[in-house]
Amino acid sequence: MNRFMAGVKRFVREEEGTEVVEWALVAGLVVAVGAVVFTAIGTKAEELLNELLTVMGGGTDTAN
Repeated sequence: MNRFMAGVKRFVREEEGTEVVEWALVAGLVVAVGAVVFTAIGTKAEELLNELLTVMGGGTDTAN
């Protein structure tokens, strides 16, 4: 266990280890924001396409 703790302490002290963790957090944040944006865009695009279809008089309402 002492060897493990020494490795953990060395990892925390070394700049490369913390830099990897920081970049992993940044990447996770970018993915989370991207997922929210694409979900919002997808929902709005679906609404606009359904409205266009209704205006053109085609199709049936498949939302029900």
